[in-house]
Amino acid sequence: MQEKLRDATRGYNGAIRWGDMDRAAHYLPAESQQSFLRRMDQTEEQLVIVDYQVTRLDLDKETAVAASRAEIQWHTDRRLIVETTYVDHLWQFHEGRFVLVDERRSGGTPLGVFAEAGDLEHPWLPGLDRYREVYELGEDNKKKKGRGKRRRNKAKKKGA
Repeated sequence: MQEKLRDATRGYNGAIRWGDMDRAAHYLPAESQQSFLRRMDQTEEQLVIVDYQVTRLDLDKETAVAASRAEIQWHTDRRLIVETTYVDHLWQFHEGRFVLVDERRSGGTPLGVFAEAGDLEHPWLPGLDRYREVYELGEDNKKKKGRGKRRRNKAKKKGA
């Protein structure tokens, strides 16, 4: 699990660092990917990332939830002063891989593509609580018996 977490954080952060937003979107819940890409398209030409490092990585194996922090050094095309922003990520292990379920600025210079720590709603991620509800996380991930049926029943109830 630790190795999969390292691979996910390295893959996501590397994709963000080099501006490969399609690859970065792969690490998000499916329902968040299009919103993420639209949001990144709005700032893609203005934002230049100089350096992007993961500075912290913590994993709770019992809940399959992980936290990481990234330090991002950046500037815009118009303003060549390098700024530093710290971003906290929340990851959830689900169906054999880690999924980024929350991402918020925790310090440094505000950067519009990230939610602020006090924001109730994230601009494009559903958040851990919603993700857990939809995918019934918190149960043992290895016990999949009946999960598909419960998910279909939930979808029917919402559609009715």
